[in-house]
Amino acid sequence: PALSPDANAKYYAEVVIDLDIVIEPMIADPDVNNADVSKRYTHDTIRPLSFYGGVKKVDLGFVGSCMVHKGDLKILSQMLKNIDEQYGKVEFKAPLVVAPPTYNIVDELKAEGDWEVLQKYSGFEFDDNAPKGAARTGYENILYLERPGCNLCMGNQEKAAKGDTVMATSTRLFQGRVVEDTEGKKGESLLSSTPVVVLSTILGRTPTLDEYKAAVKGINLTQFAPSHKLLVK
Repeated sequence: PALSPDANAKYYAEVVIDLDIVIEPMIADPDVNNADVSKRYTHDTIRPLSFYGGVKKVDLGFVGSCMVHKGDLKILSQMLKNIDEQYGKVEFKAPLVVAPPTYNIVDELKAEGDWEVLQKYSGFEFDDNAPKGAARTGYENILYLERPGCNLCMGNQEKAAKGDTVMATSTRLFQGRVVEDTEGKKGESLLSSTPVVVLSTILGRTPTLDEYKAAVKGINLTQFAPSHKLLVK
């Protein structure tokens, strides 16, 4: 490993987490209406997908920036094919903004055939020969293939409409960074995995667990399998 402890290292605490009990996707919720203001926009409110009951409205989805890699975009590609096969079409009920981390990842996706799949279902694809003159201020219910970079995650390139509920693969829950408030509704950016974001934009709401399982059928969601012997001695 890149970083290893000394053999005689002493720890403040040792925590063992049983990953087998995590049986559904988890979502970090800014909990914007918590009566205790100090509890809003923290990373302490982690809820299972089933908490939302498949009914929480989602106005915009974002997959991108440094929080994703090529594997996430290949998952997106396969999910779109799965949904097309299940329903006979791919129709977005909320905008999905996709911003690959780097150009070389786009090149690899093109070489491996996944970018062509994304193009098939997209309504917009970035063009460096004809760049946008200003940040986007409105979105249609389509898939946007944006220029590699931070995009919505940074909040100074493009933003969601004020008051939106955003499902994103972003890094933080800072107030106003991805989405600002309106007088009548607080903007909120919930953090989740790529499959949850994608399916939320297809449905325009959080998916049920059954809908999630159907959409990721046949997809290997992770290659990471930590050694139990290394974790528990």
